[in-house]
Amino acid sequence: SSSSSSSSAASPAVEEARRRAAYDALAEEFDEKLEWHELLTGIKAMRWWMMRQAKGEVLEVAAGTGRNFAYYPAGTKLTATDCSEPMVDVCRAKGEASRGPRGGGGARFAKLDVKVDDAARMKFKTGSFDTVVDTFGLCSYEDPVATLREMARVCKSGGISGGDGGGGGRLFLLEHGRSDAHGWLSNILDAHATAHAAKWGCYWNRDIPQIVKDAGLEIIEHRAYHFGTTHYLVAAKPTPPRRRG
Repeated sequence: SSSSSSSSAASPAVEEARRRAAYDALAEEFDEKLEWHELLTGIKAMRWWMMRQAKGEVLEVAAGTGRNFAYYPAGTKLTATDCSEPMVDVCRAKGEASRGPRGGGGARFAKLDVKVDDAARMKFKTGSFDTVVDTFGLCSYEDPVATLREMARVCKSGGISGGDGGGGGRLFLLEHGRSDAHGWLSNILDAHATAHAAKWGCYWNRDIPQIVKDAGLEIIEHRAYHFGTTHYLVAAKPTPPRRRG
């Protein structure tokens, strides 16, 4: 299928249960392990730039420990989900802290709902959200193409071909994956993909732009960083052309 051809680069599979267990085990120390790395590589700045563009009703999938929470604009209406209950516990505590001493959402969030949910089989109605955010999640899904299609389902339509002037729903993706520009670097990612998946619960050698295309989304913006291994994408669900007459 298209998902199997584009999701990973012929690396031996680490079963999903094992990857999820590794992810659960990292919850308490996840922020500490990533903080300096993300600061020095500019990923924290990328998170800030991406989150400040979130508009309307926002869904963040694979929210992890809530590393994006500090970067959302004041008054954001956010629903955040993750498949890992230990990660959601950390995420929820971080969200509660952002409400301030009197509760009520504070300045950061006008609404905040943090819950355990599977991004591949979400319970939300079609077209429920104006913005869908996924940061470093496509590497961890068993079927990234199908999961991205599910994200698109719950996002409002509004592709650049739909004649809406660019005002429709948007999917914001910040992901690590293989480099088109540097084959030698992708070879290194391939060689260590299984060990990385076993430790961190994710495959870092997936072809991210191809996954987005295979999911049937329009790529509005794509920037690549770190020798092409970090992908910043803005995508949209195509809107059917309007009928005339």
